[in-house]
Amino acid sequence: MGETPSFKKSGETVTQPMDSVNRKIASSSKRGLIQAAGLMGGMTLSSRILGMIRDIFSAKSFGTTWQWDSFIYAFLLPNFFRRLIGEGALSSAFIPVYSEIHHRDGQAEAFRYANGVITVVSSILLAVLLAVEIFLNVILRNVVVPERLTLTLDLLRFLFPYLWFMSLYALGMGILHCHRHFFTPAWGPIILDVVWIAGLVWIVPHVGSDLGVQLRWLSLVILISGLFQFAVEIPPLVQRGFRFSLVWDWGHSGLVKSFRLFLPSVLSFAVIQINILVDMTLGFIIGPGANSSLWYGTRLMQFPLGVFAIAMGTALLPMMSDQTARQELDKAQKTLSFALRSVFLIILPSSVGLAVLRVPIIQLLFERGEFDAVSTARTAMVLLAYTIGLFGFSGQKILAAGFYALQDPRTPVKIGILAVLVNFILNILLMGPMREAGLALATSASGILQFLILMFLYRRKVSSFSISDLLRSFSKILFASVLMGFFGVACFEFLKCYVPGNHTRELLVQVMGSIVLSAGVYIVFCLVLRVREMQEAFRWLLKRPVDATVSDEG
Repeated sequence: MGETPSFKKSGETVTQPMDSVNRKIASSSKRGLIQAAGLMGGMTLSSRILGMIRDIFSAKSFGTTWQWDSFIYAFLLPNFFRRLIGEGALSSAFIPVYSEIHHRDGQAEAFRYANGVITVVSSILLAVLLAVEIFLNVILRNVVVPERLTLTLDLLRFLFPYLWFMSLYALGMGILHCHRHFFTPAWGPIILDVVWIAGLVWIVPHVGSDLGVQLRWLSLVILISGLFQFAVEIPPLVQRGFRFSLVWDWGHSGLVKSFRLFLPSVLSFAVIQINILVDMTLGFIIGPGANSSLWYGTRLMQFPLGVFAIAMGTALLPMMSDQTARQELDKAQKTLSFALRSVFLIILPSSVGLAVLRVPIIQLLFERGEFDAVSTARTAMVLLAYTIGLFGFSGQKILAAGFYALQDPRTPVKIGILAVLVNFILNILLMGPMREAGLALATSASGILQFLILMFLYRRKVSSFSISDLLRSFSKILFASVLMGFFGVACFEFLKCYVPGNHTRELLVQVMGSIVLSAGVYIVFCLVLRVREMQEAFRWLLKRPVDATVSDEG
C-alpha cells in the first residue's frame, strides 16, 4: 500500500520526459517540413513571378494567334513529360528506393543504384527521342497537313530533346532531395524562365517579323535552358561524393523495384497534366483562341499550386519515405495530415481570391498588345472553372506522395484512370455549351473526385489517419476564405472609386491593394475562428514551442 504512491510518482517521472521528447520530435519534423517547403516555395514563387513576366511578354508579342496556339501545344507535350518526370513519377519511384538503400546498405550502394537508374533511363529516353525525331521529319517531308499542324510538328523537333536534359535533372534532384538539399534543384524552373525571357527580349525581335520563325528560335532557346538546368546540379552532387558513371545492372533489386513503382505511377501522378493535355487537344476542335485561353488560365491557376502545394509535396515525399523506411508509420501519417492542412491554409484563400478578382487580375497582367478584351473575358471564364478544383489538385498531389512513401503505386493509378475517364466524359458534355471553360470545369471536377477517393482510401490503409481533423480545418479555412472574398470585392470597388481608371498603374493599385488588405483580413478571420494551422504558423515564425495537443492532432 505504501509503495503505490511512489510507483505512480515514478511513472510520472518516466513518462513526462518521454512526452517532452515526443513533442520535440513532432515539432522538429514539422519545422523541417515547413523549412524545406518554405525554401522550395520561395524559389518556386520566384519562378512563378518570372514565369508571369514571361507570359506577359509572350501575350504582348503573340496574343491569341494561331501560331501561338501551335507553339502552346508543341510546348505542352515536353512540358507534360517535364512535370511527369521532374515532379511526379520518376522522382516518386526513385526517392523511396534510394532512401531505403541508403539506410540499409550505405551511401556507396545508393550512389551505384542511382547511376544504374541514370544509365538506363537516359539511354531509353535517348532512343525514344531519336525515333520521334525521325518520325517527325518523315511526316513533315512526305505528308501534307494543315499549316497550324505543320508548325506544331516543326516546333516539336526542337522541343522534344528538352526531355533528355529534364530526365537527368529530375534524377539529380531526387538524389539531392534525399540528402536534404533543396536549394539548387529549385533553380531549374527559374533558369527556364530567365532564358525564355532573354530569348523573347534579345533574340525573337531580331530574327524577322514572321511569327513562325520567331517561335522556332524560341524553341531552340528552351532546349538550351534544359542543359543549364541540369548543369547547376553537378557541383552539389560532386560535393556530396557522387560521381556519374555508366552502370549496366538491369537485375539490380533497387532498379527492378523502381521500375515496378514507375510504370504504374506515370498515370496517377500525371492526371492533372493528362487532363490539361486532353483539354488542349479538344481546344483545337473548338477553334482559334481556345488553347490560348486555356494556357493563360492554367498559368494563373498553377501559380498558388506551384508555390506551395507542389513545393510541399516535393519536400514531403523524401521525409515520409525516410519515416516509412524507419517504420515510423504513425509519424508519417501525422506529417501527411499536417501537410494537407497547411496546403489548405494557402490554397483555399488563393482560390477564392483568384475567383473574385479574376477579371482585373487578367487585365493587369495580359491585356495589352495582341491580348484584347475578348481574350480577357475568355481567359477569366477558364480561370474561374479551374479555381473550383484547385484544392483537389493540391490535395491529390500530397496524398499521392503518401501512397508512394508506402510504396503503393496501384491505388493512385486506379483512381487516376478513373479521373481521366471522368474528365474525358465531362469534356464531351461541357465543351459544347461552355466551350473552353467547360474543358477547365471538367478538369476541376475530375481533380476533386480523385482527391476525395484518395483520401478515403488512405484512411482505410492507415487507420490512424484522421479525416475528421481535416474536415474541421478545411471548413474553418473555407469559411474564413469566403469572408475574405466578400471583403476583397468590396475593397476593389472602394479602390476603383478613389483610384479610377483601367490603365496599368490604376489597375496595379486596385488589384494589389485589394490582395494585400484581403490577406490581412484573412489572417484575422483565421485567428478569430481559431484555425490552428494559422496559430502554428505564428508560433513557428515567432520561434515559440508548439503546443503538444496541436502537434499531435491529425
